[in-house]
Amino acid sequence: MIAAAQAVPHAAPRHKSYAHCLAASKRIRWDIDRDVIRGRAIDLSKKFLPDGLSKIDGLPFLSGDERRFISQIQGRTYANMFGLVERFIGAKMLEISRDHWLGNQLALEALVKFTDEELKHQELFRRIDSMMAEVMPAGYRFLPEPNEVAGLVLGKSSWAVLGLTCDIELFTQAHYRQSIAHDPDLSELWRDVFRYHWQEESQHAILDELEWIR
Repeated sequence: MIAAAQAVPHAAPRHKSYAHCLAASKRIRWDIDRDVIRGRAIDLSKKFLPDGLSKIDGLPFLSGDERRFISQIQGRTYANMFGLVERFIGAKMLEISRDHWLGNQLALEALVKFTDEELKHQELFRRIDSMMAEVMPAGYRFLPEPNEVAGLVLGKSSWAVLGLTCDIELFTQAHYRQSIAHDPDLSELWRDVFRYHWQEESQHAILDELEWIR
């Protein structure tokens, strides 16, 4: 046993194993319509982004309605940014799954599920943006093109892309747990979008690390 431990000095702890992530993914699996949207509409009487993330307190001259509207614009962009990065994250995970094709089948299944969930997240954020577009004033534009950004990022080394991905997954956790989850003034639908997103991303962060150090 000692020899085995010495032979694999960087082996991941048991709770960070591919099997653990795979089991958790199956347990928390959710559906966009059934679990997240549930027939609800966007409520413009509520904020989308918490004050701690919007930094709206730096604009003390705004009225209450203006503060709420700014949070909705920022919240829409915040959601679109996640849809943007999911494009290259999913592609990279699908690419590196190749290393496990004829090897660790649990790792392969975990990474394939990871990719499937990233595709689902992209669909979720597209749906939410469409719902926002139906009720918010016209004129909003999200300018970054996901495929162009993904092409640029994926042109870098896998080590660099996995490092960036791990950072994104970790701040996703921090933003939800420290700000979004506890703000009672947020739109309930908007909060649920990021609650369900957080549940799956918490497993993705572990897989990112496992692949990054492999």
